Amino acid sequence: AAGGALNMATVPVYCICRLPYDVTRFMIECDACKDWFHGSCVGVEEDEAPDIDIYHCPICEKTHGKSTLKKKRNWHKHDTGQIPEVKPVQNGSQIFIKELRSRTFPSAEEVVVKLNGNQLTVEYMEETGFTEPILIPKKDGLGIGVPAPTFYVSDVENYVGPERVVDVTDVTKQKECKMKLKEFVNYYYSTRSEEH
Repeated sequence: AAGGALNMATVPVYCICRLPYDVTRFMIECDACKDWFHGSCVGVEEDEAPDIDIYHCPICEKTHGKSTLKKKRNWHKHDTGQIPEVKPVQNGSQIFIKELRSRTFPSAEEVVVKLNGNQLTVEYMEETGFTEPILIPKKDGLGIGVPAPTFYVSDVENYVGPERVVDVTDVTKQKECKMKLKEFVNYYYSTRSEEH
């Protein structure tokens, strides 16, 4: 029994219920403490999450204030009371995955243009544009060098310099921001260590 308790201590726990991650339950991250909470534990419905701009959990509400909603675009003075046909859905959520799985998409064979490296030229791009994804199975003929598989994010920092400011997209908020390369590298490695 002691061995089991020791193993449980190494599993990360979240939310006010302090349970491990469960892929089947919707969760939302607190923008203050950065802990994750089950929507059902903190009273947030999954389809409400995309409307939340800054979320504060019940504990952080006391010191950081209530959560705030995103400012609505195309806000009309008179609400018609009609429910829109399509509700926004949080990327990666259970509803999103269910919707995605219910759709059919054309095969990649029908959409992707396959070229040899020497076919991808400036003339080709000027003539056809970039209207479909292009796949070049082999780099031969491209006229570019590809870094060795051992070339990593920290190598970019070493070559370019840690103070270089780069454009970064926060995918959860869908906002662009600027970061020093050293900050991005630290963030990159911190998220990679959480995945393992």
